[in-house]
Amino acid sequence: MRSSSAFARCALCVALVAFVFCAKPKPLPVQEPSVTLEGEVALAGAGSPGDMIVLADAGGSFCTLSSPKLEYELRNLVGQGVRVTGRLLGKTAKGPEFFVESYEMTTVDGRRPVIGAVASQNGEMILTETRSGATYRLCGPLAEALRAFSGCKVWISGPAGCGGEAGGAGGTLAVESYGVLVPAPRATSREP
Repeated sequence: MRSSSAFARCALCVALVAFVFCAKPKPLPVQEPSVTLEGEVALAGAGSPGDMIVLADAGGSFCTLSSPKLEYELRNLVGQGVRVTGRLLGKTAKGPEFFVESYEMTTVDGRRPVIGAVASQNGEMILTETRSGATYRLCGPLAEALRAFSGCKVWISGPAGCGGEAGGAGGTLAVESYGVLVPAPRATSREP
């Protein structure tokens, strides 16, 4: 009797192993392709900090934007035109939801804003662009106002070149308008 019981267990083990290794593999979930949408950032809700961030297009359609990494910046872009790239997560009771992987601002006053960190260097205000690392010397009446935001990530719109100087990457940038996207990191203090 023992041999038939041992034989049955062995046969069961062989069948399980064959089932596991011979079964068709489950297909991996397909990653949705990246999509780019364009519109204006707005908040939907009663004016509380938990309001949903939405992207409204010119035709009146909207979708809810979500992005733990970029939520703070998107909230600071309310009223601005943006182009967001990411994935459609699906429809919810509140409409379609879109996961934002990256964004870029469209035009402000007819110009594409430059986004970067502002700092004071040798008494002058400079902006180091986030994407390229190019450094701009800031000029114009609003350049000095940015001193209060040293270390912050900002967007700046204005013409390249100041007072006849060459503009462009690494040149000068006249500040006509700006917005703060992310405050400066706080310095950590050591307790005795």
